[in-house]
Amino acid sequence: MEKRKFLVLGHPRSGTTFSAKLLRDFGYQVGHEAMKDDGISSWMFAVEDNQVFTSLGLNRKDYTFEYIIMNIRNPVDIITSTYFTENTSKKSMNYRKKYVNFEGLNKVEEAVKSVLEWYKLIEMQRPHLKLFIDKNPEEKLFHFLKRFDNKEGLLPIKKIKKKINARKHPDLSLSFIKENCGEELFSELIHFCGLYDYHVFANPK
Repeated sequence: MEKRKFLVLGHPRSGTTFSAKLLRDFGYQVGHEAMKDDGISSWMFAVEDNQVFTSLGLNRKDYTFEYIIMNIRNPVDIITSTYFTENTSKKSMNYRKKYVNFEGLNKVEEAVKSVLEWYKLIEMQRPHLKLFIDKNPEEKLFHFLKRFDNKEGLLPIKKIKKKINARKHPDLSLSFIKENCGEELFSELIHFCGLYDYHVFANPK
């Protein structure tokens, strides 16, 4: 098994491309869905399976990592982007279907359950850092690297203002998700939001 420094995990459309760029800005060679000298940022590496995008056939089981970083953003934003863009990809859906049971769910519920279940897989791996890409990630990652990697000469970087790998699509409101989601699954989503301090969604209108 080959050893690398960083493994960044998230759900599709959660910011893995952004996280790879952020690490590169700090001087680490981390690829997006491609293995570089210092590691990889890939939602597919949450499981031991061959990648179906970018570096085809690349598999988590062939590598060990010093640090695991979980990236996340507003869960409703991830669900919205998944609903409109990611779940239209048969490759992506078929990959996740091997690990998430979508049977009997409508399109909204599929997006919600995918996010919830994929993060369960990641959380069980006890990530060393949970990086909120919509909550000052540049500063959070800087302090993590200074403390744990102790990289000589590491300096803060400017806030990345440009959106990375963004795709245009409409927005889903939380009320729309609630109307099209089973009560138990929606309750789990609200708990998940609160777990990561996205409390604004506690009382949808």
